[in-house]
Amino acid sequence: MGRMKKHTISYASFFMCCILGLSACSSGITGARSMEPVAVLDYDVPVGLPNIMTDLTGYSSGAEKYAYLRLAPGQDEVVYFSVRDLDRDRIVFEGMFEDAKGNDSIKKADFSSLTASGNYRIECDIYGYSQNFTISPDCYLAGSIRINAEVMESLKNLTATPVSVLDFLQAYEWYGMPDASDPDRTDIVSSAPEQLVCVRDWISGSDYSDSSYTDAVIYAAILAKFSFLYKEYDSALATECLQKASSIYSQSGNVLKSDSAAFRALAELYRASGDSTYASELLTYKDYFSSSDIYPDDGYMYGAMTYIVTRQTVDKELCDMLVNTILSNAQIVNNRRREIADPLSSQTGSPEEMIGYMRLLMSANYILKGYEYDKTMQMMLHYLSGMNVESSVYTPVEGGAGVYCLIYGCMAELESEGKL
Repeated sequence: MGRMKKHTISYASFFMCCILGLSACSSGITGARSMEPVAVLDYDVPVGLPNIMTDLTGYSSGAEKYAYLRLAPGQDEVVYFSVRDLDRDRIVFEGMFEDAKGNDSIKKADFSSLTASGNYRIECDIYGYSQNFTISPDCYLAGSIRINAEVMESLKNLTATPVSVLDFLQAYEWYGMPDASDPDRTDIVSSAPEQLVCVRDWISGSDYSDSSYTDAVIYAAILAKFSFLYKEYDSALATECLQKASSIYSQSGNVLKSDSAAFRALAELYRASGDSTYASELLTYKDYFSSSDIYPDDGYMYGAMTYIVTRQTVDKELCDMLVNTILSNAQIVNNRRREIADPLSSQTGSPEEMIGYMRLLMSANYILKGYEYDKTMQMMLHYLSGMNVESSVYTPVEGGAGVYCLIYGCMAELESEGKL
């Protein structure tokens, strides 16, 4: 399925110019002009996409490494592939294509044993070669550092969206600072990590007093989470943020409106304050989570994770419901991983849905600490990073780079522990 690029060409104009030009040369007449109408024809020019799909953001040296060949109907079968080291311009790996389970339209190239750092591409007869990719021992750590820097820049210039900020704080809470961050780059006054300083400055420069209901509730969740994470560096500011979060939540009318944004804000407010009023409101969600068919969106998921790990008094029945909801749905997704991450599968869904699956698996992984879903998450990240029919690297519209702080933070942790 190729991307299409629109061009408008006036074939008649081109043809007439040629005739008039020849006419002028032969007869000596200049300035000849046709009175016939010029037909403008619109047509689509297909933009060629590589048939060999790879992860364009790179592969971790110790991880499994695959590429997929999209077969053309009626084309002769290709048996062998090779990997070219672009830095040295020579073939460094050769292998045979394998059948891809459940899909006769693609072949899999396994080059997992290639671990040397460098720039590469896959090549084969008939179909040519893939786009370039890299292999490095800290591929995901480098991605985490890059995405963190991108989000921090958006925080500094106040262009970060509330959803992106909340994802950024969630990534900081779960995975901390990327290892390559300079520990000396801290705020002079509070000695807080740079990530939290950037969020603090974003909060001080943002005004959501006239924002929509959803943004206001997300903003309340941001303030409550920031208060919890920042209190060890500046308790006075943390208290001020918590009070503001409580005020925004109350003014938004969430007491009368139950949804995922409200649930997440409630969970953050309860963890940061311990106020029994929030605990009581959280219990009203029991009926929602009692359904076996519930699939939590990110608001419910991260709100559940906050409630599960809080040191405040919790309702055990609600806790069990939250854990069971996340783990049971994660297992369903894990069981479908091949069809979901298959580049040509009709079951894949949109990139946003794929990111939703990864959010769920990261939450389950955080609960289990058993890394049961590490390979599934890697398959999905490969898909989002170029191993798809469009050969595109997808960035979600809602939240932007913030969610990738979570994804790459998780993958960097797995990478460092040799779990991939």
